[in-house]
Amino acid sequence: MDFRDFDKEIDELQQHQVQMNVEIDDLKSNQIETEKHLDGLLYEVNELVKQLGCEGMKFESKSMEESHESIKMEFPNDGLKVNSDRLLDMQDRDYIVAAFSGAVAVVIDSLLVKIPKDMTIVRGGDRIFQEGSSLTKIFRNIGVDESAKASHWVTVLEKWFKVPYDKSVDPEILGLAPKTHRLHSLAHDPSLLGLIWGIKDIVTGTFTSLDRNGCLVVEKVAETDFSKLFAAPILWLGHLVSDIFTKMGIPIPGWSYLQLLQFGSFGEKQRSIAEVARYMYLEGYDLRHFASMSVVNAVIELIIRLYYYLVCKQRSEEFSLKAEREYVEVKNSIKLHNMLFVSYAIASCGNVMKICIYQGNPNAFNLPLWLGMIKEAITQATIILRSTKSYEKVIEARHIIDENFEYLYSMINKTDFENHVP
Repeated sequence: MDFRDFDKEIDELQQHQVQMNVEIDDLKSNQIETEKHLDGLLYEVNELVKQLGCEGMKFESKSMEESHESIKMEFPNDGLKVNSDRLLDMQDRDYIVAAFSGAVAVVIDSLLVKIPKDMTIVRGGDRIFQEGSSLTKIFRNIGVDESAKASHWVTVLEKWFKVPYDKSVDPEILGLAPKTHRLHSLAHDPSLLGLIWGIKDIVTGTFTSLDRNGCLVVEKVAETDFSKLFAAPILWLGHLVSDIFTKMGIPIPGWSYLQLLQFGSFGEKQRSIAEVARYMYLEGYDLRHFASMSVVNAVIELIIRLYYYLVCKQRSEEFSLKAEREYVEVKNSIKLHNMLFVSYAIASCGNVMKICIYQGNPNAFNLPLWLGMIKEAITQATIILRSTKSYEKVIEARHIIDENFEYLYSMINKTDFENHVP
């Protein structure tokens, strides 16, 4: 929860601050003149002591800086933050847990997620075998019987949820083939946009696709039937579920739209981004492997959030003042996202190393991990640019004042007690 932003009050505070800075500068100038005057008086006093013959007596001066250091040593805090406020910042153990979480994620990404399936790549004339993900293999075995054919329940779903846009061959649509038709068909995208295209194609009897060159193609394949409008979402969802467990599966949400990116030059074959996306899908980079890759994010979120809620989170309900509650909630949120950012940053560096180990194979790229990294990077920018810093400093300064006054009050009571003891 953020503090409410009172711009007018902030402007007035800033004006008062400027005025106070001017007054402080004047006081410093007066302080320097006063110190010089006191030093002169002290010199005269010491000369008078010599003339009186009291050689053992000598008065020494202390600078204001030395006085400040003495006062600073007497008080319980260092003039920056009280202990309770320091605990709301990142501690050494927080960095250690975040680094540990990132390291665990790197290990899982390297040993469990790997790449979608076993494949052999050619680099410099050499054939290199790369092992696929055991977890993705488990997902691929769902919906397949012992003879490697679709299970009965999958074929039943295909029969029940037939749709007009399930077209797999058309020479007029570049790149459309049985293995790639779900990549090019926009209604096969498992997202809100896919639902919209699916309802539109079911009702109007059309097939909407992006071909290999990124061109939008709409073909009439059936009669328009508005009576299917209310059943269309169910047909779309049922058809997607039946396609998930086929050999090629369905693409990752939004993956079909990468066919619009007809630029770039990657790898030995100088593929564009659209061609790389098509190649990755053909090599098994589908929704099932997306689920495998998401395990890395799940591990990071589980470790960090469990540690945060059990160890780090401070209770804001203990404070009666709303400003205090909001301060604690904001600082709690900042600490949580700082830990997540550190963990995702380490895991992302590990994924870069993994891609290098896999000889630049794009299938080693962990999309969910990088989406999580981007999300936390944006959150960090929001934290840095937040408008509540002034309020937080005011509350922290008030905590220092309260603690020092309590300390002074306790010292006064202690002195009074000692003076009255017989």
